[in-house]
Amino acid sequence: MGGLRITLASLIAFSALFALTSPLARSADAATLDVTEADLQAQVNAFRAARGLSTLAVSDTLTAAAKWMATDMSVQNYFAHTSLDGRTPTQRMADAGYPATATWTGEDLAAGYTGAQDVLNGWIASPAHYAVLVNPVYRAIGIGRAYAGASQYGWYWAMDVGGVVDRGAIVTLDSGFHAQWSGQSPDPTLAPGETASLVLALKNTGYRGWYAGSPGQQANLGTASPLDVPRTDLASGWLSASRPATTTTSYVGPGQVGWFKFTVRAPATPGVYTLAVRGVVDGTTWLEDAGVYWTITVR
Repeated sequence: MGGLRITLASLIAFSALFALTSPLARSADAATLDVTEADLQAQVNAFRAARGLSTLAVSDTLTAAAKWMATDMSVQNYFAHTSLDGRTPTQRMADAGYPATATWTGEDLAAGYTGAQDVLNGWIASPAHYAVLVNPVYRAIGIGRAYAGASQYGWYWAMDVGGVVDRGAIVTLDSGFHAQWSGQSPDPTLAPGETASLVLALKNTGYRGWYAGSPGQQANLGTASPLDVPRTDLASGWLSASRPATTTTSYVGPGQVGWFKFTVRAPATPGVYTLAVRGVVDGTTWLEDAGVYWTITVR
């Protein structure tokens, strides 16, 4: 892949050095790293250990900040330490709940690399990134990566590091994806073979955005009760027989409402049909079961 990049300005100044008086009984092991992100963390720690430096514990809050940044760069198609909403790395870490203004913080970014080893090699080859990797003040790490096929570099990586192992605002980090029912269209009555559009509104109550077109971060509707059962009797232009739709907009941020619109086609046999759905981020998690369903009457 062409255009492989790493950032140059990766070491962030601290506002006040916070001294650890004792190690925490529990590091943030609950942070959700995928296999490749965990591989990068392991390689960074092996690299540091080989140089007599402390290894870095996974921080829930730094992980949340890193995942947000990697995803935002991939979907918004940019590459910079200052995100498009104007926040610096320190601000993003603080917003995620990390005590960023009271300790050392740093950030390394990479784009275009598909594997953890290539990312690490790129950072080692860059003096600014190398300085972050070997800085002895760091104790905690968060890693995120994201992919968007329409972006310039495809894969985007973020590593956020800090000087304290925090308990964090997020005590137990889950996937970060959550939803709450906000509204839906009424039940339709149709003639055999007739179609109707159904609409569901879900509020994003998690701390991660929903990005259409980004694997592992795109919110879809899936068939429910039971889960994942193909509904070829009703499907018309769906993503698949068990996935009616994704969001109508490319991005739904935390606190925003996402709209899902899809079409059902009435079966040839008159009767009453029930279609239950539930939000899902495929490859990551099912969203909360709000008990959403439609009763479709075929005359």
